[in-house]
Amino acid sequence: MKKETKSKEILTSMKESGESTKQIILYKANEIINKTGMVDFRIDTLAASLGLSPGNITYHFPKKEDISNALWELCNREITAATEHYITPLLDIKQLFLFYRFLIGVFYKYKGIVCFRMGDLGVIQKGIETNQTFRKKAKEQFFQNIEYLSQNGYINKINDPFLKEMTFLLQFTGIGWSINHAVFFYADKKTSKNKNKESEIMANKYAHVILRPLIPFLTEKGQKQLTGISSITQ
Repeated sequence: MKKETKSKEILTSMKESGESTKQIILYKANEIINKTGMVDFRIDTLAASLGLSPGNITYHFPKKEDISNALWELCNREITAATEHYITPLLDIKQLFLFYRFLIGVFYKYKGIVCFRMGDLGVIQKGIETNQTFRKKAKEQFFQNIEYLSQNGYINKINDPFLKEMTFLLQFTGIGWSINHAVFFYADKKTSKNKNKESEIMANKYAHVILRPLIPFLTEKGQKQLTGISSITQ
């Protein structure tokens, strides 16, 4: 009951702040999908939770797949904004760590959609072109990251195309693993007063894990930064 009351208070606040019905629908849909998963998500359940008729929902989103696509787009916008903020020609190991930590937070915010996109065979088959585009963009960003790190003296240049590809795959897979692990980890934990602190600790650990494939290529300068990062993730 307390959660329902809090949810209604948030929605009321969103309306008062000028949020559109479409934005409110997506906010609530994301909340539900994070709890039930995309497969069990229903438009009538969403409508009932908002005190609307199903027609009010389908006016904006004719199918639940449209809601899934809209939330995936929102997730990608936040990733793009984070990339533009964190990834610059002055990139170092610490800044890359902060980027991955923020990225994990974004993915966890949309965990229902992210797990669906990354793990459901049906959606992978239907949206394979979209997912290939996402993967291609992530790969290009990774190559840009290691180029900056190399130019700035934090890693040695990775000349072997195979090693470069495998390092990307390890980091890309690490992000997906982190979200799956986070969902599993928090599912068995009771709500704590220090939940935000616990989330920060876990995000630090995941970001550190994602950085580790770069270890074989670190210069002394890069190793020093990673050691400093390691000290806060113990």
